[in-house]
Amino acid sequence: MITDYDPDRHFEHIDDQPQYFLDDTILEWVKNITRTHHAPQKHPANPLIVRDQPWEVWPHFNTTVCVLRDEAGRFRCWYLDFTRASFQVGAEALMAPRLSYAESTDGMRWDKPELGQVCVDGHNTNRIDWPAAIGYPIAFSIVADPIDPNPQRRYKMAYLPEGHNINIPKQSTITHSHSLGLCFAYSPDGLHWVEESANPVSLVWGSDVLTLVHDIERRRFVIYGRARYAAETGNPTGDQWFTRYYPSQPFGFVPKRSVYRIESADLLHWSEPQRVLTPGVYHNLDDQFYSLAFFRLGRYHCGLLPVFHTVENTKDSELVFSHDGMAWQHYHNAPWVVGRGDVETWDQYQIDTVVSPMRVGDQYFIYYGGADYHHDWPLVGKAQGLDTPEASYTLDQLNDGLGLAVLRVGGFVSLDAGLREGTLCTRPFFSSGERLFINARCSEGGYIDVEVLDPFEQPWSGFTRAECDQFCGDAVDHCVTWQGRAAINGIVGYTRLRFHLRHAELYSFRIADA
Repeated sequence: MITDYDPDRHFEHIDDQPQYFLDDTILEWVKNITRTHHAPQKHPANPLIVRDQPWEVWPHFNTTVCVLRDEAGRFRCWYLDFTRASFQVGAEALMAPRLSYAESTDGMRWDKPELGQVCVDGHNTNRIDWPAAIGYPIAFSIVADPIDPNPQRRYKMAYLPEGHNINIPKQSTITHSHSLGLCFAYSPDGLHWVEESANPVSLVWGSDVLTLVHDIERRRFVIYGRARYAAETGNPTGDQWFTRYYPSQPFGFVPKRSVYRIESADLLHWSEPQRVLTPGVYHNLDDQFYSLAFFRLGRYHCGLLPVFHTVENTKDSELVFSHDGMAWQHYHNAPWVVGRGDVETWDQYQIDTVVSPMRVGDQYFIYYGGADYHHDWPLVGKAQGLDTPEASYTLDQLNDGLGLAVLRVGGFVSLDAGLREGTLCTRPFFSSGERLFINARCSEGGYIDVEVLDPFEQPWSGFTRAECDQFCGDAVDHCVTWQGRAAINGIVGYTRLRFHLRHAELYSFRIADA
């Protein structure tokens, strides 16, 4: 449900949608309140998936991994194992990726099942046999589609194929001879795939990153990724990754990695790419945007955005949000969502987030890729004469892994009060829901009181602060009561809420029947 503010009636229909505080949209006024960003906690067993099988060469988890949870609760992970790493001209430029599979019952302990599809040196592997008519996926994203009447299309994969000289003679605007465009494949079980006969469905969408989103509410498929990347000229004598940047033209010629968006109703006909996230005033001169792990929080379109620091040659991830999926907003000086590890740890240099946060009980599971080497020093360092040991690394020295960070559900941002009592008052809204639920946490001596107001901020009798049963705990879905009464749908018209809190964090509220 998308909330709808009506300026003529000066209230908003929120129905049962949770109201978060990523910005000030739902707020009328606050006093002694601060907005706090919360970082998830890394799992102590990280990394959870690594290279540990004799046939694995360079398992990659940056923009080349997808994690879903099926209806039975099973966690499923698809990732690419690169069997070559070269950025030369000709056939040797191929990364030769192999689609691989792992699964888990709890999301923490993973198995790589023998699929019986691909054998390597006598080993029955976890690799998926790929019908490489156009090429192997160099990047991919998978969604499960519960409403498609065709069971053979239950899983849908958007991917970018890699094949030797498949774009010579040139067919697309993609400036790489081994890349062609956007392709699709379908599967009944996520393990056996059939390519879309119309591939490639788009010749202007390329590079090596993409995130496929199924917007069931709008019956649209959306892809966030990269198109028209000006730095990739296709000329092997040029510096393909690190070109001039023109800060005086932030919305003009941008030879940087940026995030583009396309959408489609049928996976075959796609809109023109629109650039929706571009490095600008909130980022350093060398920062670039790599990908986007899209998810929804109530009214908000949200994303975990990997930021590539090209001079340091490292990556971090930040939280971004939007009201429409097109105009995105950054937080100034907010902490990275998942921090890089300490010196000589497995995720010291790179953090990638391309997997959407997944609710598991009262927590979010946030899967991320980590690496103990710099972004491209091992790949092009020798050719560029870089004075670093990584320039001579072999594939078995490149260690990537899939990590897990855990966060309170809905816990990215909270409105907090400390020693002094804080107050926040919402804008008027309408909901026919019966009860008020809050996601909140109080520290020692903390509390939250709530009162229900009319549009002119007069408390309704029976729902005043004095009658509120004070909340002093820690719960993601606490039902607020007033002297034991919970039903607020007897109050006619539209209302406001006023929260009073001390030593407490308020993450969200919702009004619903249950």
